[in-house]
Amino acid sequence: MIQICAWCGTELSKCDSPVQEDISYGICLPCANNVIINVPNNLHDFLNQISVPVVLMSYEGVVKTANQKACAMLGKDLSCIEENLGGDVFECAYGLLPGGCGNTYHCAGCVIRNTVMDTHLTGNAARRVPATLKQSTPDNPQEIKFLISTEKFRDYVILKIYGEEFGA
Repeated sequence: MIQICAWCGTELSKCDSPVQEDISYGICLPCANNVIINVPNNLHDFLNQISVPVVLMSYEGVVKTANQKACAMLGKDLSCIEENLGGDVFECAYGLLPGGCGNTYHCAGCVIRNTVMDTHLTGNAARRVPATLKQSTPDNPQEIKFLISTEKFRDYVILKIYGEEFGA
């Protein structure tokens, strides 16, 4: 039996079968990514199936969208999350400083930002990296500790958040 992509015709796999001419149809990863990214409603459905809070970030550190668990974790509607810098969405204390998110000396050591940027640049996924977010104000930051995982998805990075403080 041969399995091929129903969209582009790429051979996905072969397996021993008494009838070699049998064809099964599936979808290859590039076609699946294309279908998901080009149909925003499907993208939201896909992200909502993930059991932890997830945000989809651009290479500039802008949150493109998020799943329902991320919205609940952040206490925000999707409209308040999309197209905003990560530090603003996560309410990073240092994002309130002149220059804003990504442009203060604190940002150079930000595990979240550095992990997302590294995954975008190299394509290498990160798994359960310890991270600390300082929220509130720059003068009196409160630390929230959690774990993050990242993986590249086309021109974006999927950021998954794990931690008791966020209920994940």
